[in-house]
Amino acid sequence: MKSKDTVINELLPLTEDEEIYKRYHLLGSDPEAKKIFLDEMEDYVRGHHMLIFDYPFVTYPSVLHEEDLYTHLSITRGSNVNIVRHLRYTPVFEHSHSFFTMLYILRGNCGHTVDGTDLPMTRGDLFFLPPYVKQTISVFDDETLVLNLHIRKDTFDDVFFNTLRYNNILSDFFMSCLYSRDPVSGILFRTGQDEEIEDAVLEIYQEVQRDDEYSWRILNNMVPILFTKILRGFSGQAVFTGAGADAVQSGRNRTVLRILSYIADNYRTATLSETASHFGYSLEHCSRLIRGETGTGFVSFVRKIKMNHAAALLRSTRSSVADISSMVGYENPESFIRVFEKFYQMTPSAYRRENGTK
Repeated sequence: MKSKDTVINELLPLTEDEEIYKRYHLLGSDPEAKKIFLDEMEDYVRGHHMLIFDYPFVTYPSVLHEEDLYTHLSITRGSNVNIVRHLRYTPVFEHSHSFFTMLYILRGNCGHTVDGTDLPMTRGDLFFLPPYVKQTISVFDDETLVLNLHIRKDTFDDVFFNTLRYNNILSDFFMSCLYSRDPVSGILFRTGQDEEIEDAVLEIYQEVQRDDEYSWRILNNMVPILFTKILRGFSGQAVFTGAGADAVQSGRNRTVLRILSYIADNYRTATLSETASHFGYSLEHCSRLIRGETGTGFVSFVRKIKMNHAAALLRSTRSSVADISSMVGYENPESFIRVFEKFYQMTPSAYRRENGTK
């Protein structure tokens, strides 16, 4: 691994794209200068797919998927993680992702909005953003460094969430994002100049840059370690945002989130009776809590978890449909296929053909 200073010094110089964005930004509202610039840079902008919206040919999807961003990096080849530096001077645009995002301010300050709410960030701030929540990022100076860690939603439960279960605020955050009908839209940790967090993020960045046949295995272990370090040092300072923020922040729905976490951890064999007994509730009360938080009953909630796991296994493994059926708690593969087809409107085999790792 390179030293921290070496990595930061490599990250600081503006790239060619950033130089173009900076030139465009500094033109301000001068129409004549902008016309000259646009005429001069059109071929470059077309070739590099840059986001200068004065060009009529520039469009941007409202939701970004992995394949939109990473045509050659490991996240499209079976890994679950990628990390990139946000390009400075990029025009501000509202967007969302189909994956979880962790925004980390390595140096400087940046403007940031989540669902239209201003949440400016400074060095050491670390923000978790769920899939499909809209954000903007504004970086208009040479010294600010913003890193975006992206984590697949479809394999999150299987790869990362086991390290987060058992009564902690990141577990509450992810359970709310994945299953609540009034989910939170983010969680902010202010880690300041904590070197342990900074080192962990930069080690992940370097492993992504390395991108060899072992990187995805290493990254699948490095990210849970980072999560655990965040929990150990900064759980008490976390701030939730969004519709469900007050309930999570105050702890009003924390018990039911822990129930959902328990079910997610034992989804293959979980029953309502056993779950209610584990938490000391009656069947009726436990059922009401689950329905109130998720909008569905216990059986439908467990089925959703099983189908999410099954879909992830179909996308990311070569296990047979019969084996996957057993893995997610179905003794009879025919029953599994019927439920899957009703849930996804296609058979497991067809789903794999459409969505499996290429």
